[in-house]
Amino acid sequence: MTRFSSVELPGVVFAVLVVVWGFVLFRVRVVGRSPQGRAVALAFLCLATSATIVVRQVRYALDQFIGVPDLAILIANVSTLGAIAFLLRFGLIVGSNVRFVRVANAVLAGVVVVMVAMFLIVPRDLNSPDFAYWHPTHPATIIYHLVNITCMFVGVAAGAVLLHPLWRHQARGPLRVALFLLWLGFLSLIVYAGCRYWYVIAYGFGFVPQGTQYRTYGRITELAMFLGVLLVVLGGLTQAGMSAVRWMRRLRGYRRLRPLWTELVEAVPTVVLQHPPRWFAGGSLELRLYRRTVEIRDAQLELAGRVSPDTRAYAGMNLEEAGVTEPLALDACVLRIGLASPPALHPAETSAWSAASNLDDELDDLLALNRQLRDPAVVAAAQRSLTPL
Repeated sequence: MTRFSSVELPGVVFAVLVVVWGFVLFRVRVVGRSPQGRAVALAFLCLATSATIVVRQVRYALDQFIGVPDLAILIANVSTLGAIAFLLRFGLIVGSNVRFVRVANAVLAGVVVVMVAMFLIVPRDLNSPDFAYWHPTHPATIIYHLVNITCMFVGVAAGAVLLHPLWRHQARGPLRVALFLLWLGFLSLIVYAGCRYWYVIAYGFGFVPQGTQYRTYGRITELAMFLGVLLVVLGGLTQAGMSAVRWMRRLRGYRRLRPLWTELVEAVPTVVLQHPPRWFAGGSLELRLYRRTVEIRDAQLELAGRVSPDTRAYAGMNLEEAGVTEPLALDACVLRIGLASPPALHPAETSAWSAASNLDDELDDLLALNRQLRDPAVVAAAQRSLTPL
């Protein structure tokens, strides 16, 4: 085995790899339980692996360290196919075509088996890396690359077809930008696959003499590949930026709900669930926020049950006389009355009046309720409503 030497990377390449892997590890760490989130995280993990190994210095050093000629090429190719497969899986899930996911997985497995078989047959040498350059006419080389490129071409073409209607019909916003960048990245990778087709066929079947170099071809191929990877990564960063903004918004909302939560659970301590795990032990912000909203709603229902229908109607009249027209004002007023009322032996019939369809909408509703609860006009209406009719 050839002695392993240190890897010397250009500063720009090293910085890009650090950023890419930092983003990927963060994305894997914060990925949710949804199939879409896992698919995107695994896609970028495969893409980062491929982008790292494709660097010539890393590829040569890896081959020398392992002692298997061109093994890095196989790993990079399989990682690229894995990234495309996971991105395609994401598109299939979003497009509700889940039944095609198994078909795509079976095809990918077959392609990997063929590539590994051809990889074992093709002549390889540690001192002559890249068998596509040294043995372009060998049948195993041709089959290996044609199968690899065909699978990649079909994957990126299918991804472009699936993503086109998604970003076209998506409302304006970051998600549409992310889908559009992914779509452009797939188009660029289609161009790259076409260039690779030309190289394998032209050199493999002897249309171009071995050793002939075309600088224009090399520039177009590298430009298409790096542009495709860049656009896909930018699309992922846009999506990650959306997730970061939403996380910060939820964190701020979680903290702003604390006064309301504290006031309600002091009045109705039985609504408090068991304590969630600590932050460093897996207690995610989403779980904590979900628990806080549930406890607030449970307490709200309990306190609203202390208010009779007549008192509720009287509170509505007081709000109308005060000129308060906010839809949540009456709910806040009833909640304020409930906080000042003793537990009822026979609670009034109440129901959840939240129309939120997701956690973020529920957060907005509760923050609006908290503002109304502390509105002086609502507080005054609640005080008047406590006076016997």
